[in-house]
Amino acid sequence: MKKLGKVLKIAAIVIVSLILLGVIFLVAFYQFNYKPTPKPSDLVYVAPFKKSIYNPDQIILLPIPQKITWGSGKFSLTNQINFTSVKEDEMAIKNILRNKLNIESNNQSSGSLKFSKNQHLANQAYYLTIQTNQINIEYSDLQGLFYAVTTIKQIAKQTNNQLPAVTIQDQPDLKIRGAFLDISRGKVPKIETLYETIDFLSDLKYNHLELYVEGFSFGYPSFKNLWEKTETPITPDEVKLLDAYCRERYIELVPNQNSLGHMDAWLATDQYKDLAECPEGYQFLGLIKMKSTIAPLNPKSLELVKKMSEDLLPNFTSNQYNVNLDEPFELGKSKDHPIKDPKEIAKIYIDYAKKLNDYTNSKGKKMLMWGDIVSRNPEIIKDIPKNITLLEWRYESSQDFENICKTYQASGLHYMVCPGTSSWSDFTGRTENMLGNVENSVLNAVKYGADGMLITDWGDKPHLQYLTLSYAGLAYGAALSWNSHSKPKSDLGYYLSKLVFNDTSNSIGDIILDLGRYNQYEEYPMVAGTTTGWAYRFGFMNKMMMDAIFKKFQNAIFELLPQDGNTKEIFVKRFSNPQIYDPESIIKFMENREQAILLSNVNRKDSALIIDEYLNSIRMVKLGAMLKKYNNYHLQMSDDENKVLLTSMKNLCAKTIPEHKRLWNIRNKNGGLENSTESMKAIQTSVDENLALLDKNFISRWFNKTFDKIKTAGAVLYLR
Repeated sequence: MKKLGKVLKIAAIVIVSLILLGVIFLVAFYQFNYKPTPKPSDLVYVAPFKKSIYNPDQIILLPIPQKITWGSGKFSLTNQINFTSVKEDEMAIKNILRNKLNIESNNQSSGSLKFSKNQHLANQAYYLTIQTNQINIEYSDLQGLFYAVTTIKQIAKQTNNQLPAVTIQDQPDLKIRGAFLDISRGKVPKIETLYETIDFLSDLKYNHLELYVEGFSFGYPSFKNLWEKTETPITPDEVKLLDAYCRERYIELVPNQNSLGHMDAWLATDQYKDLAECPEGYQFLGLIKMKSTIAPLNPKSLELVKKMSEDLLPNFTSNQYNVNLDEPFELGKSKDHPIKDPKEIAKIYIDYAKKLNDYTNSKGKKMLMWGDIVSRNPEIIKDIPKNITLLEWRYESSQDFENICKTYQASGLHYMVCPGTSSWSDFTGRTENMLGNVENSVLNAVKYGADGMLITDWGDKPHLQYLTLSYAGLAYGAALSWNSHSKPKSDLGYYLSKLVFNDTSNSIGDIILDLGRYNQYEEYPMVAGTTTGWAYRFGFMNKMMMDAIFKKFQNAIFELLPQDGNTKEIFVKRFSNPQIYDPESIIKFMENREQAILLSNVNRKDSALIIDEYLNSIRMVKLGAMLKKYNNYHLQMSDDENKVLLTSMKNLCAKTIPEHKRLWNIRNKNGGLENSTESMKAIQTSVDENLALLDKNFISRWFNKTFDKIKTAGAVLYLR
C-alpha cells in the first residue's frame, strides 16, 4: 500500500511538473511572439463630408436611357386622362397607369396618351415621345410599355407633373435584371417591407426577384413541427400575395431554396440529422465546427428536397426554380467514406444536380444553380444539361469575371453574373468594392452574352445591416445592367437623394455612399466585409490570437474563391502589406457623416425611421472600431485608459442594442431578433466583465492576464 502511495505521489509530481512546464512554455512562447501593436499616425487627416453640388432643375433618370433628346415646351399630366390603345392591352394599360402614376384613365380615340404596338422593337424596348399636347409610346410587349411609363414616373416626380418635351429610345442591354434578397439568417421582412422593396426595384426596371430561403425562413406546411414554435417565416399565403404584386410590376418572383449545402437548420433536427454528409461534423477552415451539407449519395436527401419543393413551388407562377447547390463544404469529407479525388467529388455533385434538374423539369420549371463548384471544376461543364442556368457569384471587385464568362459562352450554357451589394458584415457597405464588382460583372456579362445579372444582398451572420443600406448597390446594379455604356456612377448619389429618399437638400445619397468608405482606415480591404464588421464575430480577443485566425483565413480563402486571372496575387499583396488599423479615424469619419445626415431633409413617410437606421448603423461601426482598439492596444494601455474606453463601449451598447431591437421590429418579423443581437450582447457582457476586473486587486488582474496569455499561446499553436 505504501508502495502504491509512493507511485501515486511520484505520478502526481510528474503531472504537476508537466503542467508547470507546459504553462512556462506557453507563457514563454507568448512573450517571445508578442509584439506591441504600432499606433497609427496622429497626422491622418479625416476629410469632412463634402456635399456635391447639383443643379436642382436637372432631371435625373436611372437607369439612363440608351438615347435621349430633350425638346422645348411641357405636357401637363393630370390625375385623370384619356388614352388610345389596341383593345387587347386596354386593361393592362389602365392598371399600369394606376400603379405607376396614380392616374385613372379611359381608352378613347382622342386620348392624349397614345400607345402603339411596334413589332420592329425588341422585347422590353420602348420609344417615348413627350410633346406639349400628347405623349406617344411605342412598344412591342407590355414590359416595354411598363418601362416607358416608369420613365414618365421618374420625370413627373421631379417636375411636379409638368413633363418637359423629350424623345427617348430605350431598351435593356441584359434581358434579365434580377435582385436577390436574403430573408434567412434570422431576418425575415414583413410583407409590407417586401411590398416597398418591390416598388423600389420596379422603379429601377428590375424584372426578376428571388427571396433566399435557408432553413425555415419559409413556412413549410409539411414540416410545421420543426419551425412552428421557434420561427416566424414567410408563409405560403404571403408568397402568393407577393407573386401577384410582382406580376403587376412585371417582375418574376422566382422560387429559391437550398438543396445541398447550407442545410444546417435541417441537419440540426433529430428527424434529419442522419442525412448529413459528415454526421460527426466538419471543421471548416480548421476553425468552425459545422454540419451543413446533406449527403447526395443518400436517396433520402433527394426525397427531403422534393418534399420541401412540393410545399414551396405551388405558391409561385414562375417557370424557374433556383435550387442553389452552392458551398457544399463537407462533400467528400466524411470520416466513414472520405474521397480524396476532386474529380470524383465533382462527379457526385453533378450527378446530384442532374437528378434535381430532372425533378425540376417534371414540375414544368427550369433550374437555376450557383456556379461556384462548376467554375472550380471546369471539366464537368460538358456534363451540365443545357437547360440549366448557372449563376456565377463573385463579390470582390478584384475578382475576374472575363475568363469564366468567356468559358460559359463557348460552352453554350445559359448563365447570369452575380455581383453583390457589398452591404453585409460591414454595417454601412463597401462603396468602392460594390461599384467595381458591379462594373466588372455586368460589362463582361454584356460582352460575353450572359442572360442577365442577379445582384445579391446577403445577411451573413449576424444579419445586422438595415435594408435601405443596400439601396445604393441595388440601384447601381439596375443602372448598369440596363445601359452598360452609361456612366451612372456620378448620378447615383443624386438619384438616391432625389427619387428614392426625396431629400430636398440633395445630400443623403452622397452621404450613404460615403459611409461605405470608412474601411480606408482599416488594415486592408477585407473580403466579404470589413475588419471592423468581422470583429463582431470574434468579440473580445487577444490580438495575437486574432492575427492567427486571420492568417488561417487568408490562407484558406484561396480554396474558397475562384482563382481566375490574377486574383491570388492581388489577395496575397493585399494581406501581406497591411496598414495600421486606425480606430480613431474611423470614429471621427463616422461622427462627421453623422452630422451630415442630421442636416439632410429626407421627406418620406418613413423619414424618421430611415435616419434612425443610419444613425444606429454608425453606432455599430463605432462600437466595432472601439472593440478593435481594445483588442489591439489594451495590453499597452494603462488601467485608467482601458476603463475610459470600456465605459465608452458600455454606453454605446446601452444605446445601440435596444435601438436595433426597435428598428428590427418595424420592418421585420420578430423571429431571429435575439440571434441578431447575440454578438452585440456578447460584447456588452465582455465589457462589463472587463470593467469589473479592473476594479479587482493587482493579483486578480495579474492572474487573469497570465491565463489570457496561456490560452492565446495554446490557440495560436493549434492554429499553426
